[in-house]
Amino acid sequence: MKNNQPIRPILRPEIRVRAASETTADQTIDHHGGLRSVPASERTAGAASNSFFETETAWTPDQARKSELIAAVRAIENKSTGGFTKFVVLLVSLAVFVAAGVAWWDPWVVSLLVAVLLFHEAGHYAAMRLFGYRNVKMFFIPFLGAAVSGRHFNIAPWKKALVYLAGPLPGIVVSVPIMAAGVVMDRDWMFELGGMGLLLNTLNLLPIMPLDGGWIMHLTVFSRSPILELVARMCGIGVMFAFAFFSGSLMILFIAIPLVLSLPATFRMASLIRRLRDRPLPQPERDEIPDAAIRLLDDEIQTTALATAPLPNKAAMVVQMYESLIVRPPGMGSTLAIWTLYGGAFAFAIFGGMAVLVSRDHFFNRDFFDSDTQHVPLDVGNVEFQLGTEPIDDSYLAVARFDSEAELHAAMERLPANDLEKYSTAQFGNVLLASVPRKTTRLDNDENGTDDEVAVDDEFSDELGHRELLRQVIEPVDAGETWLKDIVAVVPDGQLTDQAMKVHVVSGLHHSSVQIRCFAPNAELATRVVQQHFQTPSIGDAMYVPTWSPLNPPTAKQVACRDVLKLLLDGITEESAPELWAEHQRLKNEQLDLYDGEFDPVASAKYSAQIRELQARYTDDVLQTLDGDQAEVARAYQRFQNASFIHQAKMEEQNVEARKRIASGDAIVDDSTEQQEAEDPYPVMQKYLRDDTNRLGFANADQRNYHFASHVSGSVVTLAELEAEWEDQQAGGDISEQNAMSMRAAVSERQGRVVALYVHRATDQAAAVAAVVDFLKEQGFADFELRYVAPAGEVE
Repeated sequence: MKNNQPIRPILRPEIRVRAASETTADQTIDHHGGLRSVPASERTAGAASNSFFETETAWTPDQARKSELIAAVRAIENKSTGGFTKFVVLLVSLAVFVAAGVAWWDPWVVSLLVAVLLFHEAGHYAAMRLFGYRNVKMFFIPFLGAAVSGRHFNIAPWKKALVYLAGPLPGIVVSVPIMAAGVVMDRDWMFELGGMGLLLNTLNLLPIMPLDGGWIMHLTVFSRSPILELVARMCGIGVMFAFAFFSGSLMILFIAIPLVLSLPATFRMASLIRRLRDRPLPQPERDEIPDAAIRLLDDEIQTTALATAPLPNKAAMVVQMYESLIVRPPGMGSTLAIWTLYGGAFAFAIFGGMAVLVSRDHFFNRDFFDSDTQHVPLDVGNVEFQLGTEPIDDSYLAVARFDSEAELHAAMERLPANDLEKYSTAQFGNVLLASVPRKTTRLDNDENGTDDEVAVDDEFSDELGHRELLRQVIEPVDAGETWLKDIVAVVPDGQLTDQAMKVHVVSGLHHSSVQIRCFAPNAELATRVVQQHFQTPSIGDAMYVPTWSPLNPPTAKQVACRDVLKLLLDGITEESAPELWAEHQRLKNEQLDLYDGEFDPVASAKYSAQIRELQARYTDDVLQTLDGDQAEVARAYQRFQNASFIHQAKMEEQNVEARKRIASGDAIVDDSTEQQEAEDPYPVMQKYLRDDTNRLGFANADQRNYHFASHVSGSVVTLAELEAEWEDQQAGGDISEQNAMSMRAAVSERQGRVVALYVHRATDQAAAVAAVVDFLKEQGFADFELRYVAPAGEVE
């Protein structure tokens, strides 16, 4: 409608009855409120009956209803909150949001979420203030997020689209660089903050109401047709129900159900808006809805089922309908521009996020693994070993390499004599191995019967527990901060001199990366040594005294009990139980076939029950052949196995019941599995073998041989595995093709004689490595090499 086009009210004029002094004797008021001539015969007859209309002004019941509606609309328009009150509302709602979030989620996640939501809503807030919205305020909604509300009855559609985009678009543009900076600067908190911002803002752009993307599509597309708007709202509600169903979030249902109930009214309002779209409508005055427009909309509402709505609801409908009629859908050019901005934000989020993730993998691989694999030859012909006097529970392995033995001995002389006595060291020619103790405290006799070790200096809150654990696992230990600091050579610029020496302290995850390589005199000895001494079964946190311990190694009875336990843990094999092997394999294969089609948990549970029955029969058959200490160990394992089978059956039954509830449409509670695990934890084998410490030869912290308590596993390396390693080294430029060929030729002559031993856990790292090397040297092994991974980056 052009600005110079006159407004033609289609609302019937208000019915005001004039007094006798204002009308002529031959005029009266018709039913439209106009004046008409009245015959003399009617004037006399009606004089007595018109006394009620001879007051100054009179209103009909219909006009009284309109007056009340106008007052209710004005109350909505004039509702305004002071600046201080808005600030208090924001703080209180934020406090409630944080309190509710911490009660259900990780506090670290809540802190990231609050930062992302504040930035997102600040964008909406700034855009609303810029475009003249009234009564703009921001507030948080527990478990759901945050929102900004405001009012504007006369705004251009492109401005309204920018208000919707002002939240997610800046959030995406800022989140991607923050993620990238977190990768480049190696700051996990930056990467997590940017990642959460990118995820939430991208999801907010989905074309689903009531998300920002849904409102953008409503403005440009759905508002043009009541049917489209109804379908869009139904799709949004469907997504909410699906999310609530699969996540078990009842809070989403509290939003979705009222939206479902409001669908009929929403459809009727959309139909009215579409019907009135092409009719002239009075423009807003002083950012208020004109009285004539309110009366017009009320007349239209009275023709539908919405007429029975309570007065406050009807006033809200009038405000919503008027705003929708005034803010028309944008033209074709504006719509294309809005879609370009909208789609560009989506594209930037997806491709920018993928680029950061790919670069993060590159940085991670480069910094932590590719360039830090160390190969250290050990001169076993010139060994000096000293066992520390300090009791130790856990340790790091320090490796220092010097240019010569003389430099090593000179460096050792700089160390305090007291430290050299307390901590274990082993000198292999020009290589020094030393144990760096970790500060730990032992918690004896816990509810599972385990002896867990907890670092004294690892007192961190629950929300940062995983991050602190990651830091301990990956972050390298600075040798200059250990008792070896006096042998760390320092040049004037403060950097370590790689030419003089290299010092690494290997910790955390990289204990399992400490590897001892050597050659056996023959393949038969290699296989026998590995099987007898380096394939001991692991039992939780329990530490064995190994067979290769130079102090009080396990007795023959204890080794026999370990062999029985290993036999039971290995279960049914073709060598141990050929009569059960075929049936066991058949059941396993048929169970695996269930995953090819539609998975049937009931059928799978039946197969699992039959497999457990076979395993229980196997354990019972083994037990029948044993007596004495070996039988006692087998009975303890059998009790653990029975408890494990009962627990597995319960878990399978709960899984079947959960799938039934899902199929029937019942909601699944989020913490049902965790709660069940807390009430009925998985059986721990160490608890059942607690009384068999002497039979199995577990290490005792009060004895001197505890220094050698460890878990070292081993295997005979195949030629194919060695060739694969050489190809990787050659590709990385570590060895030339000529050297690789010569090494391959040399090893092929010793096929089956290469042994790799992995130090997974050790109370005293230097003592364990030295004892393993000494034991194998006595067996005739040669060409020893120590391999380990030394990470270079830091983890924040």
